[in-house]
Amino acid sequence: MIRIAILIPSYNNEDTINYTLESIQTQREWLKKISAVYIADDCSSDRTIALAQATWHSPIGLHILPADRNQGQWENVNRAINLIKETADWCLILHSDDIAKPNWLEMIISRIEACSENIGSICSSWDNLMPDGSIKQGEDDPDKQLEVIEGNDDAVRGTLLKGCWWHISGCAIRVKMREDCGSFNHKFPYQADWEWLLRSLKRGWAVEYIPRTLILYRQNVSSVSSKSFQTHRDIREFLEIIPKYINLLEPKDLFYLYQQRINFLFRRLVKSLITLNTQRVWQSFQVFFMLLGSLRACQKQLKMIDE
Repeated sequence: MIRIAILIPSYNNEDTINYTLESIQTQREWLKKISAVYIADDCSSDRTIALAQATWHSPIGLHILPADRNQGQWENVNRAINLIKETADWCLILHSDDIAKPNWLEMIISRIEACSENIGSICSSWDNLMPDGSIKQGEDDPDKQLEVIEGNDDAVRGTLLKGCWWHISGCAIRVKMREDCGSFNHKFPYQADWEWLLRSLKRGWAVEYIPRTLILYRQNVSSVSSKSFQTHRDIREFLEIIPKYINLLEPKDLFYLYQQRINFLFRRLVKSLITLNTQRVWQSFQVFFMLLGSLRACQKQLKMIDE
């Protein structure tokens, strides 16, 4: 019997945790295939845990994994997986401000039961739940075939060019894969998922992608993504990750990736000038020169590889 656990990372989510847990409890008979539900709480100072316990009415056990200090989202996930890895073969991760659609467990567990041993993760598309309550739909095509992204250099190159198509909230991770590939790197608050996906594909693990929107992903102006854009953290992290895979890229690929980041930076610079955000203007120029220096170094490295 395959042991499947649900892991919910949380931190001060008293306004949303009940919606998340209620959405899990609507998964009908598929919830019976779950061995346990865990909340990995990163030292919440609000009523997150009390509300979670009051909301949960399923016979499936709800277990709290409290942290002794606030560690941040990636270290919190790493800590929790380490705690449950001996009792689970697969870990389903759902953020404590997201909502599972009624067919989430059915589609994910069906694939867990049918997939081959080289599949390390199963993910899907998602809908974006905007702050104003509107929904921006993702890819939801019942007629489209399941896609298997094999773990090889071509998949790594494609993921470098496309970005992180793998979505952690709502996904399933084979515990054996995570042990083989290592933890999420907390050095990359914004792109730890992308860096981990690249590392996993490089190690030869395949990923299944379900072209259906199985969760509602709540957009938040105070999210890690929003904060990263404000400080250009996403670009700084890119500059640390890309040199590790330089041998898989062609010169045109390299130019495309750097040109893309320069375009991001230019748009942010214009916005900063309009809003008279002088600190961000200065940061934009700093990161621009970092991009140029990194591009020259990577081009030199590519030239040495070709020779």
